[in-house]
Amino acid sequence: MAKRVSTKNSGQNLYKIVGSSKLEIYQVKVGTFSDSKSKIGSARNLEDALSIIKSHSGSQIKEVREW
Repeated sequence: MAKRVSTKNSGQNLYKIVGSSKLEIYQVKVGTFSDSKSKIGSARNLEDALSIIKSHSGSQIKEVREW
């Protein structure tokens, strides 16, 4: 499973959630030729992962979809 999560704030608002039993959460920084990602945490379920993203970004979730 891989999910793309965007938040309502401006700037770095793209996150990626990957995994099945343990979800890894990354903030994605979009570049001109390639993207970079930095791990911000891990969670056991999608709801906890979204909570971590909201806390990290300081903003509400705008959209969740498949990566």
